[in-house]
Amino acid sequence: MAVVDLLSGVTNNSEEAAALFPLVEAMSALQTAEALLRWRLRDLFDLRANEMVALEYLARLEHLGQPVRVLDVARVLGVTNGAGTIIVACLMERGLVTRTENPRDGRSKLLQLTPKAATAFADALGGSRMDLRILLAGLSLRERKRLIVLLTAVTDSLNRSGFAAST
Repeated sequence: MAVVDLLSGVTNNSEEAAALFPLVEAMSALQTAEALLRWRLRDLFDLRANEMVALEYLARLEHLGQPVRVLDVARVLGVTNGAGTIIVACLMERGLVTRTENPRDGRSKLLQLTPKAATAFADALGGSRMDLRILLAGLSLRERKRLIVLLTAVTDSLNRSGFAAST
């Protein structure tokens, strides 16, 4: 059976090419689910896109016990430190984020979700965080490393396509 490779546009007759479709469909479903979750969260918090990405980033790292500074938020968003400060200030004004002293560096502050934001995230995500941990825990070290390589390649590809991130 002739199959057109979705990535290159080249026609290929192999079974291997036919097996690409379920993989592309699974990736598309993941992207759709992530986009729908982001829209639900944006509606819930009534935030602009950059504010939502910053809040998601903070929630994700806080859930993993990792510290977050304004500098980290700016880097992830691809904006200047000044723009990151403005975005964080908006989140603070809405009662979603607080700043605390950084015990390692007296000059910088660490960001934390407020209890209101943490509860709203937990409610919105439901059991998906635990489901993900269970799925990932079942992978071997080799599988985890391979998955990281693949996800990084997909992320890099998406970051290179379309509009470039602002700096």
